[in-house]
Amino acid sequence: MKEKKEGRAAMQVGDRILVNKGISKKVLIVARVDIPHSTERAFATKSGGDFTIGIKVWKSDYVWNEKSQMWVPKN
Repeated sequence: MKEKKEGRAAMQVGDRILVNKGISKKVLIVARVDIPHSTERAFATKSGGDFTIGIKVWKSDYVWNEKSQMWVPKN
């Protein structure tokens, strides 16, 4: 019997994340998961670079989707 794969417990650098910004949706890359003064935030950019312009997201607002292999917003 196949074992059920467990979902990812935590975001990792290089993971893809689907971000809803108003009416548009963008797939970004998690660049940093260790944000100073916050354990619940992650930094995502279009290129995945550490110091490029991007957005901070709440880790707890996202869940791992095994089918699409990316972090998606909780509904």
